[in-house]
Amino acid sequence: MTTRNFVLLSAAAAALITLAACSSNSSSASGSSSGSNKITIGQDQANDHGTQDATGKSTFEIEADNDSSGYYFNPTILQGSAGQSITLEIKNEGSVPHNFSITSMNVNVTIQPGASQEMKVTFPQTGTVEYFCSFHHALGMAGELSVA
Repeated sequence: MTTRNFVLLSAAAAALITLAACSSNSSSASGSSSGSNKITIGQDQANDHGTQDATGKSTFEIEADNDSSGYYFNPTILQGSAGQSITLEIKNEGSVPHNFSITSMNVNVTIQPGASQEMKVTFPQTGTVEYFCSFHHALGMAGELSVA
């Protein structure tokens, strides 16, 4: 084998190893996706930080945050049972004010950094209801209540 062929073959092998390492995909222990992936919520592209199940629970905490991955709610999708009432505690873990709004329920609450706010909401009978931050909605800060 000539030196030129050896160098080309070595470069090709290194490129394949690099591509394989970069294409690995991870997910959380629950199997839901997290991180800086995008998902569609209604007509919006949202920053996906996972799905959690709140079925049977009376309270649940949702994190409103911003960091190097963007503006987001964690979890992005909250599942529950049809007509389930739940008290949500929205905790602003970010460095700027965030908002939690659900248009169909007349919910519109602003939360300062480091603060939290509780509100009672109801899962729809079927389908989903979108929630969003009115300040950062266009930046992907949206989520949904979904009937499991």
